[in-house]
Amino acid sequence: MLPTHLSRSLAVAGLLALTACGAAPAPAAPAAAPAGAHSGHTGGVGLYAVQSGPLGVVATDTDGHLLYRSDADSADPPTSTCTGACAQTWLPLTVADGAEPELLGVDEERVGRLPRPDGDDQLTLAGWPLYHHVDDTGGLTDTGQNGADGTWFAVTPTGEKVTP
Repeated sequence: MLPTHLSRSLAVAGLLALTACGAAPAPAAPAAAPAGAHSGHTGGVGLYAVQSGPLGVVATDTDGHLLYRSDADSADPPTSTCTGACAQTWLPLTVADGAEPELLGVDEERVGRLPRPDGDDQLTLAGWPLYHHVDDTGGLTDTGQNGADGTWFAVTPTGEKVTP
């Protein structure tokens, strides 16, 4: 049996290969969360660079959900303005204190943490707080919520926003 990180790497490599060929990959099965990690969804916490059909190379979480940043937030210093009802729709990508996210195709130097009011640490990419949308089901064959309200944008593996 392959180690978890190796099997995830092979799964993502397979998704990249399928997507590059124009085939729509099936959503990956949720992975087990590392001890002490959570992110508001079923899988472990991670940031993956993945080729999507309509958006190009984007960042996803371990469940294949597109990751987003908000123009209402700040990268310098990293600041999230999404709390309360906003955080019920735009779920912050969080990691427990001491847990490390799994990275694939994302530069470790660009990944940071931002304390949330609830005590969790929200992951940042190039300083931008990261979120996924409550209604995103995973998969890379549509544009998800990219451009929502003129504020929310899918994020590239370098932290740039994807333009609609």
